[in-house]
Amino acid sequence: MVTDCKLIPSPEDPVCSFKAKTGPVTLKVDGTIGSVMIIKAEYDGKAIPNLPSSQIQFTVVAGRKNLDVVYVFSDPENGAGVLSEVCTPGGPLASVTADNPMVRYIICA
Repeated sequence: MVTDCKLIPSPEDPVCSFKAKTGPVTLKVDGTIGSVMIIKAEYDGKAIPNLPSSQIQFTVVAGRKNLDVVYVFSDPENGAGVLSEVCTPGGPLASVTADNPMVRYIICA
């Protein structure tokens, strides 16, 4: 079941990577150069289960919370991909690259 989008990129905000509505979220990563998977992820200090995978699920809670993600790329030098939310209407949230496989996103809800 596809849900309404909860995350909005906020590049103009110096603190928050994404503005968000509280509730369950599914994120996916798709490779644009080679393939990419999420091998480790934590939201608000809690490990996200069922990894490695191309998707993660967690529940956005109120406040400013960290989403820490570690990606692995089939092309360790040039690999790239796009992180997006599984929702309607969807769309890219962030680009991911092999030269920066560990990323901290700050989600503000």
